[in-house]
Amino acid sequence: MKQQKNLLLIVPFILLIVIVLSACNSEQTKGQEKMIENEEIQQKEQKSNKGMGWTHDNPMTPTAGEWGALEFKEGKTYKVDAPPADDSETTKKEIEELVKITNERTDEEVELVKHWAITPSPNTHWFAITEELIQKYKLSIPEAARVHAIVSGGIYTTTTAAWGQKYEYLRKRPTDLETSITLVDGVQVPPHPAYPNSHASTAWTAATILSYIFPNEKGMLEQTAEDATYSRMLAGVHFRGDHEASIQLAKDITADIIDSLKDDHAPLQYEEIQ
Repeated sequence: MKQQKNLLLIVPFILLIVIVLSACNSEQTKGQEKMIENEEIQQKEQKSNKGMGWTHDNPMTPTAGEWGALEFKEGKTYKVDAPPADDSETTKKEIEELVKITNERTDEEVELVKHWAITPSPNTHWFAITEELIQKYKLSIPEAARVHAIVSGGIYTTTTAAWGQKYEYLRKRPTDLETSITLVDGVQVPPHPAYPNSHASTAWTAATILSYIFPNEKGMLEQTAEDATYSRMLAGVHFRGDHEASIQLAKDITADIIDSLKDDHAPLQYEEIQ
């Protein structure tokens, strides 16, 4: 009897312990569930901070937002050596060369002159060539914008540099010194000084920049620049020395531009057609 009474006293305590432990387990479970819920919320917030979840197997140029700004020096930074005097032996030889060239123009050469002269701007041809290469190598929208900006910025810098030197030296045009030099029909003598030749300087700037970006096209680009340059002698509006100074000017400018591109975190060159 006594043992039965003891059991009756113990049972309630056991039940109480079970209830307490159950409550503790329940609270622990709720705590774990709350922790998991908080972790899920945190993960969602982190995901939200990185965007709204868009993905693609082949995203277009995802790093373009990190590319640096393009840098171009002022045109007045660049100089060319002074041209020879009007009565120098060098100028006399240049005039003799031009008289011979302009008297012996072929029909093909006349067309070359017109191609580069009869246009609102010779740079229009270079912008078209740039776009053709962008299409050929299938550049993305940001890549295409960047290439156009580099070429345009280079041409602008070169133009302002050439114009500064033109009005520094005020070299006369060949036809000002030798009236027997004939012009091509429809081609006029430009109303600005001869030295340096802006056709040549911008042509070689564009060709050099594009040759760096599209190295496999270098031969074509340099030949095009050579054609643009020589067309101005064929036209009778520039001396050979005008071109030589222009090419050096373009080399100086493009060396700085290309060097500035190496740290802007953007693609440097395109060698494979996609």
